[in-house]
Amino acid sequence: MSGEIAIVGYDACLPAGRERVEIDSFLRSGTSAVADVSRDEMLAAGVPESDFGREGYVARSARAAWTPDTARHLAGLTPHELAITDPQHLLFLDCCIGALHDAGMSPDSVRGREIGVVGGIGMGLYAGQALDSHFTTRLQRDLALRDQLAFPEILIGNSSDHCVGRVSYRLGLIGPSVNVQTACSTALAAVEHAVLLLRSGRTDTVLAGAAALYFPDRRGYQWERGGILSPTGECRAFDSRADGTVGGSGGGVFVLRRYDDAVADGDTIHGVIEGIYSASDGAQRASYAAPAFDGQVRVIRRAMDDACVGPDDIAYVEGHGTGTTVGDIVELGALHEVFGTRRNPLPVGSVKPALGHLDTAAGVASLVNVLLGLKRGWMPPTVHFEELNPDARDWVAQPSFRPVPLRPDTARVGISGFGASGTSVHMVLSGGRVRPDGPGEGHDVPGRERLSIDAGGVVGRASAPARQPAADEVEAVARPQDGTGSRPGREEIVSGLVEMLRQRGDFAHLSDEQLLVVGLLDFGIDSVDLLAVVNLIGKRWGVVLEVLDLLTAETVESIADMVEQGLDE
Repeated sequence: MSGEIAIVGYDACLPAGRERVEIDSFLRSGTSAVADVSRDEMLAAGVPESDFGREGYVARSARAAWTPDTARHLAGLTPHELAITDPQHLLFLDCCIGALHDAGMSPDSVRGREIGVVGGIGMGLYAGQALDSHFTTRLQRDLALRDQLAFPEILIGNSSDHCVGRVSYRLGLIGPSVNVQTACSTALAAVEHAVLLLRSGRTDTVLAGAAALYFPDRRGYQWERGGILSPTGECRAFDSRADGTVGGSGGGVFVLRRYDDAVADGDTIHGVIEGIYSASDGAQRASYAAPAFDGQVRVIRRAMDDACVGPDDIAYVEGHGTGTTVGDIVELGALHEVFGTRRNPLPVGSVKPALGHLDTAAGVASLVNVLLGLKRGWMPPTVHFEELNPDARDWVAQPSFRPVPLRPDTARVGISGFGASGTSVHMVLSGGRVRPDGPGEGHDVPGRERLSIDAGGVVGRASAPARQPAADEVEAVARPQDGTGSRPGREEIVSGLVEMLRQRGDFAHLSDEQLLVVGLLDFGIDSVDLLAVVNLIGKRWGVVLEVLDLLTAETVESIADMVEQGLDE
């Protein structure tokens, strides 16, 4: 069995765009997606003026134009689930389904298969003075919504532990389902774990990637002396003027299969992972978050050994390239140590100045950049690069001012991802082949029907995501008794129950009358949602029920009977 792994599909949402042709065009242009964030935008996003008015606040970032409302593959999720779930979870799910489509696999065709999912979500690197998250900046401040939430649904919707599990559940995948969190190297570490699963024969297909969105979504960051963030708001990787990195958001997922299987099945192959290796720096760093020369040298050499290639076989290296003075010098020095015997200089670049540092999804941007470069036959020069740091001018690793030509059929490219956690990853990638009659670019294929997965695993044509409930609608569901002592009538109880259930279950195809005569088990409504409904019944009508009561009730109408009985006791 060959150790080579094929990338047979992928989907990404980056500050450069969502469509592959759009991302490619942006990267060709040599411009940067890092842009100013206006005072009005920050105020509208909920950033206090006391934060962005502070000395050292840099109002710049690179933002992916993605929201749950613009997602392609979230049809079927209830308004309540969309409202309480960390958008990073939703972006990862959206990209997983998009990547499957790109690989020619509809969600119904993979349901029940031992397909693996490996990935992680953002760690809040650019949060500023606090570890802001969807929970702290949105849910915790929405008093009406918070009052009706059960703790388990908050945990499931916002903890990184449940991001990958959500995908496996929604798609019915029964292979390994593993969260990976290694800071900035998360995406490439997820790919490496996927490669190990495939090589071991544990599964024949794995989805691997990461997603990172920061909150609020329109903000800058607080610069601090000694940190990795730039005081000038520009990332200048490997340049003599480098002073730090700038935050970005986005994500993506790759469908991986063993190369021999992909060829046998006629898959479109976008790229081939010939070698990959990850390891911890251990105690070799000057401090916990400092870069480690020895650790980088070790993983690069081991990845090249895994690919059975030497220093002269690599045409280009996509560096981690954060644009920090120390980080750049350590990285170029490690490359010089590994490639010092080359006959010619080693071209090096980084996509971070163009797209921003995407936190845990940084490796997604790097890998997409290389896949597109191999396809077009050249890598663009690093944005903002003008003059190499004098300490590195005599080294073999040389950032380029000009495009670097690549032969799509023979070129091998190295990709590095170094995490502040100490986990470093290096990959050796070669170009792919497109089958003559294959689907090619996935989303751009004429006539390909775009499918989506609904809350119960049913596949259908994609439609607009379910509308999120307005604040007054949420408040209406959670509103307690008015304190007048008047007993609610049957009609009020029934309408209240219907409203609670519609926000948490996929009952859109049923009229109110039809909903009353079904049992909740018939629709597989989640026990966490049932717990929240029980809590709401207690708050609204003062009636104490158990989740088991709702599950054993034959119809929704019989639940209304329980509420009435509780009021009479």
